[in-house]
Amino acid sequence: MSPVWDLLQQALPGWPIGLLTAVAAGLLLWPVGARLALDPASRASAAALYATAAALVELNAPAGVDGRGAMLLALAACLAVGRTGRGLVAVLLTGLAIASSPVTGVGFLALLGAMCTAGALARRFPVPVRRLLAAGCGVAAAALATRLLRPEAPMALPAVALGALTLWTLLISVLLWRRMRWLRPVATALLAMLVCCWLPGPDADAVVVVAAVGGLLTALLAAEYPTLILRRAVPVTVAALALTGTLLTPGDSRQVRPVALPVAVAARALPPGPAGMPDAEVRPVTIAIPTLGVAGPLENLTADATTGELAAPDDPSRAGWYAAGVVPGDAGPAVVGGHVDSRAGPGIFFGLHQLQPGDEIAIARSDGRTVRFAVTAVARYPKTAFPSAAVYGPAPGPELRLVTCGGQFDRVERSYRDNVVVDAVLL
Repeated sequence: MSPVWDLLQQALPGWPIGLLTAVAAGLLLWPVGARLALDPASRASAAALYATAAALVELNAPAGVDGRGAMLLALAACLAVGRTGRGLVAVLLTGLAIASSPVTGVGFLALLGAMCTAGALARRFPVPVRRLLAAGCGVAAAALATRLLRPEAPMALPAVALGALTLWTLLISVLLWRRMRWLRPVATALLAMLVCCWLPGPDADAVVVVAAVGGLLTALLAAEYPTLILRRAVPVTVAALALTGTLLTPGDSRQVRPVALPVAVAARALPPGPAGMPDAEVRPVTIAIPTLGVAGPLENLTADATTGELAAPDDPSRAGWYAAGVVPGDAGPAVVGGHVDSRAGPGIFFGLHQLQPGDEIAIARSDGRTVRFAVTAVARYPKTAFPSAAVYGPAPGPELRLVTCGGQFDRVERSYRDNVVVDAVLL
């Protein structure tokens, strides 16, 4: 991930990027259709189909929508069908699309392999060589899809929504395969990305890209075979989308762990501190950080029995207290973790890295006391070298540790590479 994308994520995190770029990608379908000499009705149909699919993703995917990849691909297509000199710009934008949404790389490799098979690419090479190149592209696409696979991640959409998208995509691909053979490589790439939509791991980016490409191909078919589309594709598509819309309910991000942003803190075999296990009748209730405008309740967090990592709060807007450790205000280090952001927007600890020494943190306890801490240090550590002993180890007096994610975001691993740790002492 480049520093430019990191700055973009910090400037417009979560849903603003997804919403704005998904809308921009849909609008770019209009100039693309104009360059392909499609009539206004066909262009409007493509934009409407794309907007419908994107709306379904926005309403029903717990992870939300991030349409940067679709926007860049649409812009690349707009340039690619223009003058030859714009080809390098289109290639650059395609590379950025793959970097921002790796699932588009699966479709790109599938496209290259299909073009080799059809003779549209490497046409000067003999057939056995082209087949070997196509096989290599297929293996690379499968390897990238496997790399994106994350069994613990939720699906981008409920099965019924993916079923409707699959029905539409398969119908369009079959019609293209029979009627417009020169678009067979594109149909192959579309089907490859459709497979990724069914894999746990690739997020809503896959759905948005498939919807965008499918909408554009539907417009092409509508321009060439309007009677065919009205008789077959449109009724099935409208019925599938209508059925999907009636069956789905808006997703609740609190019901699904935000897989992109876990708070990874190794707490393996570390003592809770000199005070021992906390009194079951006393626990922290709320946290307030006036400098950041943060205030809210605290959840109880536990460490995973297998990995020893501190589980992240279920709700990105809430922080959590490591309940097997020290109660804030007692002797030893109390640990509080929270999300930096999520696909739905900034998390409670989004601005944690901005704290300065001397900033105050207040924690209300269930026994009626409010303990106040002053920040002493703010540091960032790679997750592979997290200072577990310093965070969880014994301390001479009451101390507080706030932990969240930071650094660059790895879209393949769907996690930040670092942790931000704030140290504070009792006032």
